[in-house]
Amino acid sequence: MENANMKFFTRKAYDYEPSDNASITLYKCGHIIEGRLVERKSYNLGRLKRQSKDLYVDTETGEIGQYQHDLSKNTIRKMKRSFERLRMIINTNFFAEINERAIVLTYAEKMEDFDKASIDFKRFWEKFVYHYSDLEYIRVIEPQQTGSWHIHALVKSTEYRNLYIPIAEITKIWGHGFAYISPMTGNDNIGAYFTACFTNLDVFEKESEEPNKRKCIIKGERLRFYPPNKKFYACSRGIKKPQRISMTFGEAKEMYNFENCNYKKAYEVIEKNPDTEVEKVVNHTMRIQINLKCKKKHNGHTGNNKL
Repeated sequence: MENANMKFFTRKAYDYEPSDNASITLYKCGHIIEGRLVERKSYNLGRLKRQSKDLYVDTETGEIGQYQHDLSKNTIRKMKRSFERLRMIINTNFFAEINERAIVLTYAEKMEDFDKASIDFKRFWEKFVYHYSDLEYIRVIEPQQTGSWHIHALVKSTEYRNLYIPIAEITKIWGHGFAYISPMTGNDNIGAYFTACFTNLDVFEKESEEPNKRKCIIKGERLRFYPPNKKFYACSRGIKKPQRISMTFGEAKEMYNFENCNYKKAYEVIEKNPDTEVEKVVNHTMRIQINLKCKKKHNGHTGNNKL
């Protein structure tokens, strides 16, 4: 590869506007559209191409990554990507409607065994669907800073009906401690809300309090409590995956209005000559999110919405 001795890094780009020829991958997650854009895309390389012992380039997105020799940092990066996928799966399936509920299952005694918590949920669900056979779920095993675990389950009825489940019945079927259930209405970005709950940490968190009632939050702090190489979330068979489609940015603009995105962040990829210290911008990447329910954001524009 040319310029093998060059150093690469990324930094925020504040005035970047993509060209119509830029490549973008769109993910349709219900009414949430997420985009991953790269200005210049290489087609003659593998997905990850080593630049040096410390750096690689992701040829699908154009982003420069750093090999993490520090295992803890590498784990955090993987966890962030996993929660990004989880956010999109949640938004593909949950829309804050009457047939959806959030359930939290806790332990009366301190539970420090992740694998046992996973087995406990499987057994709980086998009993639970005997009474509620039309339900689908996404479950997350969430760590507490005390070292114990509890379980979140987002459940929905495949029949559009007001989902009522007595808390006493859930607690009895669970059998290991307390249970909580709550509706999801009034939220137009369920995925962002719950993944924030699963990754942020209340420094005054107490296991005796109802989960998700946060007071003093540190963003992303809970990530360091998740064990590496564990499947912390799982889905039932009926849960759908986001629809993915790749196109040019010009084609994407014919479908959606990108002028007032709910989220937009761009980076420039810099090539630096270690001998002369000369820097050159060699690529741009951008992440985009559009919430189609936010009409004010789009000034009434909905595009063709063919994705």
